[in-house]
Amino acid sequence: MVLILVVLLRAILGPTVIDRLLSINAITSKVTVIILLMAFMRGDYNFVDIAMVFVLCGFVGSLWIIRVLTPGDWQLSLPGLEGFEGDGEE
Repeated sequence: MVLILVVLLRAILGPTVIDRLLSINAITSKVTVIILLMAFMRGDYNFVDIAMVFVLCGFVGSLWIIRVLTPGDWQLSLPGLEGFEGDGEE
């Protein structure tokens, strides 16, 4: 719990967006480990499902943050595959 508070402080004070994003991912990982340890200690493995949902939400949230805060058009461009881009009529 102390490490989560230290990483939270880094998320608040981080000078760049990447520092904040990495801090949020670290907090997500630490909370997931706590949930899994709780499941192991209690012998109630229903908490594993909760941990997986928490990890997936953290992953989707990270992708959303990257999508919003990075410039660019996010178009797929593979060298050597001209003509496969499509014309947008689907």
